[in-house]
Amino acid sequence: MINMRFQNIILAIPLCLASAPLPAASWEVDFLGPAREISHSSSASRDTAALGLVAAPHRILTGGGDFSVLQLRDQRLSLRLGVFAMMELESEGKSSGFDGILPKGDINFWRGLYGYSVAASLDDFANRHLGPRGALEVTLNFRHESEHYTGSNEGGEAIDYSDRPHIGNFIMLDIAARLPFDRLELIGRLQHKFFLPNAGGYSQGPGGDLIVRWRRWNHIHPFSSLFAEYLFGVNIYPDAYLVRDLTGFVVPSQAGDIYLFISADVGHRKGLAVFTEERTLGFGVRFAFS
Repeated sequence: MINMRFQNIILAIPLCLASAPLPAASWEVDFLGPAREISHSSSASRDTAALGLVAAPHRILTGGGDFSVLQLRDQRLSLRLGVFAMMELESEGKSSGFDGILPKGDINFWRGLYGYSVAASLDDFANRHLGPRGALEVTLNFRHESEHYTGSNEGGEAIDYSDRPHIGNFIMLDIAARLPFDRLELIGRLQHKFFLPNAGGYSQGPGGDLIVRWRRWNHIHPFSSLFAEYLFGVNIYPDAYLVRDLTGFVVPSQAGDIYLFISADVGHRKGLAVFTEERTLGFGVRFAFS
């Protein structure tokens, strides 16, 4: 039933965009806000631009922002021009205990991403067909990703990672819907990455999110977020995939959300460690500001 509902929503998008009038006099203009109507901050994707820490099995530190610099809104449609940037630091090996409350480990791998987005939220359609908290959004992203290695400060020969595939530049299209069922909230997102030719080690990358959040209590919301992605390698580079789940609790506030979660990963690591395929279980925290 849910699948049919989500398919009908996707099929209705072109008709809604074609029928939505764009009178210039009715637009409201605003600056500096969320990049999307349907936030990406609850995604289990490793490309989520939020402040976070995964303590085990590999220490992963993430920081970034995903915000709009310009928003246009009328009665039917909201348009947002967004800016995206994030950096992720990851241990090559496993965490080696704790220094107070902070996990210890090397920081040899890091990734940097930045880009732009244009998001169109079909507000009137979602309000009429999905309910007051419902949302339907199409986003076009242009991004660049680079991967790096930090060697020892004590000298010695650096490790050669020249055989690893690089992400480079890509265009990503995603379609997301937020479906409210009383206090239960379901978010579905389909995305597809199109890598620019001769710019990296991959050609395409389909993926998607399925997120459930139960707003049963005011100060704590159980949630589970499942993300999956498959990257098709080109030339000498093999394919890579990742299935990742975050399950735990959200502590909401007026400023944003605190996520406390257990993480489960199956597939390839990110960045220069992409040749490593593993199954891991860990835990962490994420801070997402609204």
